[in-house]
Amino acid sequence: MKFKVRAARKEDCKDISRMIMELAVYEKMPDQVKISHEELERDGFSPNPFYECLIAEVPDEHKTKDGYTIVGYALYFYTYSTWKGRSVYMEDLYVMPDFRGKGIGKGLMAKVAQVGVEKQCVRLQLSVLEWNKPSLDFYVSKGAEDLTAKEGWHFLRFDGQTLDTLAKEAPKD
Repeated sequence: MKFKVRAARKEDCKDISRMIMELAVYEKMPDQVKISHEELERDGFSPNPFYECLIAEVPDEHKTKDGYTIVGYALYFYTYSTWKGRSVYMEDLYVMPDFRGKGIGKGLMAKVAQVGVEKQCVRLQLSVLEWNKPSLDFYVSKGAEDLTAKEGWHFLRFDGQTLDTLAKEAPKD
């Protein structure tokens, strides 16, 4: 199937938001999505964006039954390793179910890798839910290492009240 991968534009944010919700439903966490397409527009298309995004687009003859031609996305941002240097973190990789197995996910991920290499990143990192064996197998088949199994790393988070509480403990200026 023909498709193209391109940088997302501000006007793509409604489609990105739609697919974020589809991904959240697949991951059994739709109630966790609190972001709107307006926030995606603000955070990704401001003078200092917090993220970058690629989309996969198919020609009109392959559009979905609902009329969508944007059928996948990869959302990523840059981070830094004090041991290795520049890194790119892929927050989401999603392809609509009817378009899986056609090289679109691989194309999106390879393009994120290419962008990272062009920016002198030394690694591409991501996380995957423990039960999501198809995705884990896909990433491993492309050469990813499972750091939980290999090195025992745990992925931790502060949010909501725990983030606010921690922030209040910061030294005063």
